[in-house]
Amino acid sequence: YDIRMKENNLNRLRTLYPDEKRLAVYRGDICDERLMDDLFERERPEWICHMAARAGVRPSIQDPYVYIHSNIVGTTLLMELAHKYGVQTFVFASSSSVYGGSKSTFFSEEENVDNPVSPYAATKKACELLA
Repeated sequence: YDIRMKENNLNRLRTLYPDEKRLAVYRGDICDERLMDDLFERERPEWICHMAARAGVRPSIQDPYVYIHSNIVGTTLLMELAHKYGVQTFVFASSSSVYGGSKSTFFSEEENVDNPVSPYAATKKACELLA
């Protein structure tokens, strides 16, 4: 996604929630263990809505390692920290890409999605299984 879209969304959130106690924003790599542990230590979150991921089906075919590292390693670290710090709720945002070549018009969590068509989809499916 274009970084400007993300910056615009962030600016909108800051306008809606100017109190830093309500909305704290950190920039960093979710795979950076020291950064993430420090953040958890400082913030002591009660719940996590995990939407951080390297996205993109086509680029994941060209460089799958980046997707494996960012998506699987990052998600695993967040789950470990959530356990360590007693997070009550962990919500993981997956992707419709896990449905791959499904012929169904409507996606269902009961649908068999064991044949991802890209490394990106495989990482998101792996994270679903880990969560």
